Amino acid sequence: MENISDNIQYLGLIFARVFGLLFVAPILSSEAIRYRLRIILTLFIAIILYPATVNYLAPLSSSPIEYAVNILGQASIGITIGFMILIVFSAFQIVGEIFSLQMGLSFSEVLDPQSQISLPLLGILKNAIGILIFLAVPFRMDNQYLSAFMHMLRAIGHSFKVVPKFVLDERIQGGILQYVDQTFGLMFITALKIGIPLIGILFISSLTLGLLGKAAPQMNLISMGIQINIGVGIIVLIFLVPVIIPIMGDSFVGLYDTVGEMLRTWPK
Repeated sequence: MENISDNIQYLGLIFARVFGLLFVAPILSSEAIRYRLRIILTLFIAIILYPATVNYLAPLSSSPIEYAVNILGQASIGITIGFMILIVFSAFQIVGEIFSLQMGLSFSEVLDPQSQISLPLLGILKNAIGILIFLAVPFRMDNQYLSAFMHMLRAIGHSFKVVPKFVLDERIQGGILQYVDQTFGLMFITALKIGIPLIGILFISSLTLGLLGKAAPQMNLISMGIQINIGVGIIVLIFLVPVIIPIMGDSFVGLYDTVGEMLRTWPK
């Protein structure tokens, strides 16, 4: 009977960490996904991870208070990993909003089913491309050719091996802030890599329209500029899609490298 009780408690620790991850990770944290479905999926993943991770967990405490604190610590580790993934995922939405602003489409907003807020049209497009890449486009990492979503599950499973228990240490706060800061840097670098070509071309287009307006004031370029920028932006975006997708994939590679380094240096 004690073994059954211990197994349930260990499963609860694994469930807490996985639920912390899915609570803030992209797509699964969406309000469009019901909590009941999220809990069932978390329990399913926890049961799958149980045989491979239970031996790495710290011994159980006889005190209910210490067990509750351990549950919160496990959830904190999952939330930290999920938040770092969400930061990089937000780069795609930022780029879409910048594109919409430069092209003159920022006034056209639609409801994003994931975040349940109104976003510019190109922000929705970039977000949709990011979701497809996250779920379906595989890339090689640690000799494993999987999608970013499956690498996320690998990361949470590997975290039990290197960080079996959340230990209160003054180095944790500084260490987490350091790697979160690196993740924010990766987000802005990704946004710049994706956005600079189109922004540069639209800048040249706007500059050309300004020079034409000075050379031929009789031309009503103020009213024509929006349509020209939209047309140029869409044409350039079509040619940039094959370049943007690999950049998005590389951002996930850099993200998981940062997450792995954070877990390896986590105070034991």
